Amino acid sequence: FRFDIPGAPAGSWFTESNAGKDSIRIWITDSTLYSQPQLTTLVTCPYTDTLGMTVSRTDTVPLRFSAPRPARTARVKKPVFTYESRIKSGDLRPSEKIVFSAATPFRAPDTSRIRLYELADSKRRTLNYRFIPDPANSCRYEFSATLAQGKQYLLIADSASFGNIYDEVSDSTAFKFTVRDPESYNKLTLDISGYDGSRITQLLLQDEKVIGTVKGKGAGKVLFPLLDPGIYRLRVIYDLNNDGKWTSGDFSSGRQPEPVSYYGQEIDLKAGWNADNSWDITIRNFKDQKLRKKKENR
Repeated sequence: FRFDIPGAPAGSWFTESNAGKDSIRIWITDSTLYSQPQLTTLVTCPYTDTLGMTVSRTDTVPLRFSAPRPARTARVKKPVFTYESRIKSGDLRPSEKIVFSAATPFRAPDTSRIRLYELADSKRRTLNYRFIPDPANSCRYEFSATLAQGKQYLLIADSASFGNIYDEVSDSTAFKFTVRDPESYNKLTLDISGYDGSRITQLLLQDEKVIGTVKGKGAGKVLFPLLDPGIYRLRVIYDLNNDGKWTSGDFSSGRQPEPVSYYGQEIDLKAGWNADNSWDITIRNFKDQKLRKKKENR
């Protein structure tokens, strides 16, 4: 795959691929380019011709930009750069990566404006930290520091500490947060039987969002630690081709999708409780449409 803007100076744009390598994002950094109402670009990618041969083809792709129209009576303010991070919640899990993410690419954080303190007995102790750019995603930075469980911390970021490549900068802010002790969480243990092949066990919320994945083979124990109280579901993927992921079906070759089964009950984890359950996954493609809440999970 190749992308080009004919006539654009070097360094005026860059591209990034997603994790699946099936799509790209294009970031234009030169204001003389992104302020134009339309850009003509060239995209070169492989395709299969009528003889079944893979060849390259170049297409012209127009990119159009519509600037937002300001309100007539409002004074136009320069946009404020905003970002998200789990640190804002004030409650971090042990060994959890602290990631700062934004909708547009970061410029390097101004560490002269950012301080990290450990709080103890009304005193502040300055700590060292680092911001590490994500090499695959310019909209993400990892925050690295040595943090202890049960301690309280304060991160202060003055105005313009963060910004993006379009010269938008952040407001000043401060976050207090702690790293929780592992013993303050719940855990779920599964004793899986009934299948000798490779499997992928997934823990889900009620809306089917996957929050934990454990890969294994044959019978054995599966542990999901550091869980908050709540209602969970379980799903297992029979990884028949041992590639570590669910494989869909293919009509042309007659391949069936890999089987998937659900645990027959929802698991209700109460605060301070741990669950220890057995699961026989002999039956493939099992899905009980009337999942019952499990009342006892100790």
